[in-house]
Amino acid sequence: MAVPPAELTTVDMPVPTCATCHLSGLNGLGVTHDTTERLSWLLYAPISEKRSGYQQGQNAMQATCLQCHTSGTVTEFYADAEAVVESTNAKVREALQIVEAARADGLLTPAPFDEEFEFLEFHLWHYFGRTAKDGAFMGGADFVQWHGNYELLHYRTQIEKAVTEFRDTQQ
Repeated sequence: MAVPPAELTTVDMPVPTCATCHLSGLNGLGVTHDTTERLSWLLYAPISEKRSGYQQGQNAMQATCLQCHTSGTVTEFYADAEAVVESTNAKVREALQIVEAARADGLLTPAPFDEEFEFLEFHLWHYFGRTAKDGAFMGGADFVQWHGNYELLHYRTQIEKAVTEFRDTQQ
């Protein structure tokens, strides 16, 4: 059955889609065409920060969450998701500092992506860091753990090894 977005209810959406939470007017909420309107964090960045409209975005998304979940569940979910963002930021920051130290020591050429650990660094934050942070806000435990944090650790280890080997060849 096709229901106009402004008339959508939880009866019409037994399983949510991206549009349910990010765009729909579920149970009388305002319909939006701005997928970022209900977001509170800039999760795409290597080190994520709160959006300029952090509280407004969070309030809007939590109003959507409350259409199906209790306030205690929503509060706990947000606390957990933000803790994942902070811990992932710390892991990414540590890995970036390893590469930055190599850069400061003159071990990197000015050309981007011509040393192996530059690829590892980019993949670490761009794919696995973002996957963990996005997974936290999407309720995807596998994305937080196995496709995010596990790979963050794995890639950090590879970066450390690559930098060490590179340093050894330069001496």
